[in-house]
Amino acid sequence: MAKFAYNNAVHSSTGKTPFKALYGWEPTLTPSNVPTDVPEANNLAQTMEKQWREVESALWQSKSRMTAGEEGSPIDFELGEEAWLDARNVNLKTLSPKLTEQRLGPFKVIKEISNRAYQLKLPPTMQIHNVFYVGLLSKVKRDKKRTFENRPPPVTVEGEEEYKVEGITNAEERDGKWFFRVKWKGYSSKENTWEP
Repeated sequence: MAKFAYNNAVHSSTGKTPFKALYGWEPTLTPSNVPTDVPEANNLAQTMEKQWREVESALWQSKSRMTAGEEGSPIDFELGEEAWLDARNVNLKTLSPKLTEQRLGPFKVIKEISNRAYQLKLPPTMQIHNVFYVGLLSKVKRDKKRTFENRPPPVTVEGEEEYKVEGITNAEERDGKWFFRVKWKGYSSKENTWEP
């Protein structure tokens, strides 16, 4: 049923259904207008037609939702509201991009440039332009069950990220070289690291 409904739906790029493009004609799934003397056949035909209409409607709604992001209304932010910044377009010098946070912030919205662009209050250490397309921003949702710390962003020095040290929690000597267990400012103790 789903395959038939998909192949009988008009494609946005061609303006035709795949059936019409391939065979040159439109198939119909309306055997109910053919008179029969078998009530079960009529019931089955009506049930199939109803299912086909439901699948067609679901496909149309799905297509509408997919294109709503392109033509729908953008997310609105109030001045002073916090927003996450998508990190994919921010060049961060990290050892492992896969382990890096996928979003930065949260940052305060300080100015609405247009309904599709906002200016954020970034720390001066980030050294990037502070106006962003609304598609790169997302709302900050806070609740009591899931709290998160506002981590300070890293300081970028000569293209390398540097973080502020809160303290040294341990030290040990390995092969004649000293290593220190560092507690980073704004990060939990679980994220302490050994540094030479």
